[in-house]
This record gives sequence, structure tokens and C-alpha cells, in this order.
Amino acid sequence: MNWRYLYIGSVVALSYVLFLSWNAEKEIKQEFAEASLIEKNQNEKTLPQGETIDFIEIQNSKLVVKISPSSGKVWQARLKEHTYLNNANSQGVRLFGFDLLSGFKFYLNSGFVEEAKSFELLEVKSDAVKLVSLDGKLTKTIFLKENDYELFIEDRWVGEIPVDIPTPYIAMYRTDGRPLDARDNFFENSSYTGVAFNTPAEPYANTRLRGIGDGIEYFQRGGWVAFIQKYFMAAILTPSDRVQTLTALPPSNGSDTYVMGAISRETKASQLISGIQHRVFVGPKIRSDLISRAPDLELTIDMGWFWFLAQPLMMLLSMINVFVGNWGVSIILLTVLIKLLLWPVSAKGFSSMAKMRTVGPKLKEIQERYKDDRAKLGTEMMALYKKEGINPAGGCFPLLLQMPVFIAFFFCLRESVELRHESFFFWIQDLSAPDPFFILPVVFAALMYLTQQLNPQPPGMDPTQAQIMKFMPVMIAAIFIIMPAGLVLYSVANSAISLVQQKAMYKKYGAPSAPA
Repeated sequence: MNWRYLYIGSVVALSYVLFLSWNAEKEIKQEFAEASLIEKNQNEKTLPQGETIDFIEIQNSKLVVKISPSSGKVWQARLKEHTYLNNANSQGVRLFGFDLLSGFKFYLNSGFVEEAKSFELLEVKSDAVKLVSLDGKLTKTIFLKENDYELFIEDRWVGEIPVDIPTPYIAMYRTDGRPLDARDNFFENSSYTGVAFNTPAEPYANTRLRGIGDGIEYFQRGGWVAFIQKYFMAAILTPSDRVQTLTALPPSNGSDTYVMGAISRETKASQLISGIQHRVFVGPKIRSDLISRAPDLELTIDMGWFWFLAQPLMMLLSMINVFVGNWGVSIILLTVLIKLLLWPVSAKGFSSMAKMRTVGPKLKEIQERYKDDRAKLGTEMMALYKKEGINPAGGCFPLLLQMPVFIAFFFCLRESVELRHESFFFWIQDLSAPDPFFILPVVFAALMYLTQQLNPQPPGMDPTQAQIMKFMPVMIAAIFIIMPAGLVLYSVANSAISLVQQKAMYKKYGAPSAPA
């Protein structure tokens, strides 16, 4: 292998990754500027289908919601405390809304099946709006509660109730495409985006929009249906005693929108008169908050295979941050705590490896003596291990025990909206975004190189494999360039502590010698 070409290829690949990172940020800022200009000029009156209307705006401390008084549709919902970009001029992230540049739309509507109505404004307050149908048969009230991410819609029948009682429904309508105001980078775009259900048989069932096929239906009591993305979600939360069909339908009849919602069953006339109330959560995926809203709603946060470890780690991280007040420092402290808790396991591994080195000469002698008799070789090696009190897997077993913890912490940090737009120190102003100056990836590469120097190349290692190992710090650093700074910070802290631990253990048990 020509190592010169490998080096040149690595440099080219690294340069390409740097360009992608820079270009993505540039495109985001340009897109945001264009969208803001259009929004300002149009005053958000032109809908994607060409309908021209005036919006009614209601809000509380968490949400800004815009409603069409003529159709009763919720056309926009912005989060006040979670901005699109990490700057003073950025507006709140839109979960419902539309993009005039691409034709993307995502909106909410409710009412009665086959009772499409036009409305007019009856009453409006700062946090509520009441509409009445043009024929006077229906009223629709949309309101917010103070300091909450939930939107409430009440559909009421005030005219003569027909013999065939109409069927209440609530649904979200969405075209395909990436979420509104999502940052256009690899890490965020690679996260799960799609529709999810809560059912008695399956607390969390999810699929991407294009995986809906001919349609999905769950006939049940209670549950929820949600459209989820990396950090945020819009979810229809239904009462536990309401009989309904939770559904997701593909575009039909020339439409370009997918439909996700709940259709009520077994509706009584008294319910129409008193009003059918719907709850819609529109907000960030904060585990402690989701638990209190609906059963299993916290499962929308993807914690990976080791979720049973990731969830308590996130709780512990949040507790540390309450006292520290800096998520970056909290990540470092929790990493230190994890390493201290796993210290006995690590020490056991180093002790086992040290014993293996002491019996190395005896082991080599046995291998030479019985090299032509594999059965005898195995017997004699096990006899030696037993005599010396050595577990040959003792060095690997501690690592296997630690890996689930570190993987769980990785997923914990990857999915935590709490880290979004949270600063660390100096140049790190957003722990959920890549390091803008690539300092943390370089520091990690340096720590990885020092660790390699501390551990000599194993005897008999393939030369090609040895050269690849030398390039590993550079390759990992290139990957970390596009990773969120919070994850890289964790990796840096973990590597630094591991390096100190190895030095301490080698001082106690002796360091492995380099091959002759």
C-alpha cells in the first residue's frame, strides 16, 4: 500500500467534510434570511394553495399560534423559547406552518366528518378565539393555557342535531419533506422523522411518512398520534375513555398531504352539545415533561438499545445541571462520575492484563512446546491460567461492561433538546451544533494519539493494520467535525480521564513493553 496516497486521500476527505460543514451553515443563514423577508413582505397572508386570508393570533408564554378564522385551521405554531438559529434575530421554531419557498405545509384541523364548514369570527382574546359556522350550527373554540405547550380545541354543535350523529375528528395534515426550521446538517437530518402511535398492544409504534403505505389504523380507547422530529413534536393526545380510530393516511385524490389523526367513535348527542375537546401538544421533547402529559409519550425520545441506562443518565445530568447551571460542565462532571463508578471494573481489567504479562514467558514456552498439538496446547494453557489464578477474558470483560454505559450516554446527549443552543465556554455557544473552530475534534485526536503511544503495538500485528491505526485519530476527528459539540465534549472528557487512569494503572501494575 502507498501510504503517501492514503495520507493525501485523508487530507482531501477532511477538507471535504470541512467544506460541507461550512456550506451547510451558510445555506441555513441564507434560507432563514429569505424566508424572513418573504414572511415580512407577505405578512403571512398568502397560503400555499393561493387562498388569501387574515390570520388571528393567540399566544401564551410558550406558544404563538395563528388561526384562519374562515376555515378554523391552525396554520402556524411557533415556540417562543426555542429559536431556529442561535442568535438574537431568530424567530421561534415552527412546528405547524408553511414555507412559501418550497410549498411545504403542515397544519391542524378538527371538526365533524362530512361537515366541512366555513366560519366567521365570533370572539377573540389574547389566548383564545371563538368561531361560528356561517349556518350557525357549529362553534369552534381554540385556546391556550398559560405557560403550557398544549393547544386546546373544542368543537360544539349548537344547532339541531341530525339523526345521523356526525363523527368528530382531529387531524394533522403534512406534506413530505424535512421539518420546518430544522438545521440542514447531517447529524440532524439523519435523526428519525415520522409518525408515531401509542396503542395498547404497542406503546410506541412508528413509521416514516413514505412507510404508511395504504394507510394505518388502530381502533382503541385513548392513546396518541404524533409527528416527531429530532427535538420537537406535535402530538394529538386523546382521553383514556374515548373510543376512536387513530389513523395515518397517504395522499389521495390529487392531494400532496399525509393525514395523521383521531376519529371519534360511539359519539352521543349529549357530547356534541357539551363539546368535543381535543388536546394537542406542540413543543420540545423533554422527558420529565412528556411523562406528565400522556402514558408512554416519553418513548418518542430515541434513547437507543440501552434506553434503560440512558434515561436515568439523563435524569442525573439534569440534576447536576440544576446545581451547576452549565450543561457543558454538567457533561464533564457526569463523565467523571461514570468513570469513578466504573473504576473498580477498569482496575480489575488492568490487573488481569498485568497478570497475563507476567505469565507471558511461560505461555510462550507452552506454545512452542505444543505447537503441533492444538488439543494439548489448549489443555496446558488452561492449566497455567488456573494455577496462576488468571481469567484470560478478564481484560476484555470490563470493557464489555462499560460499553453499554458509554453508548447509552452517547444517545442521551444526542437526543437531548436541553442542549440545543446551550453554551459551554468561550467559542462553544451551542452544544447541539458542531464545534465552529474544530478545536474539540483536534483535542480528541491528540488524546487518542497519546493513548496509542501509551499502548505499544501488539507483537505480530499486520503492518497494514498498524498503519491504519496510526490514521485513526485523524479519521475520528473528521467524523467529529460534523458531530454536536456536546457529544465531542463528552468524548474528550472520557478520553482524558481514561488516559489518566491508564497512566495510574501502568504505574501500579507495570506498562506493557514494546515488541522487539
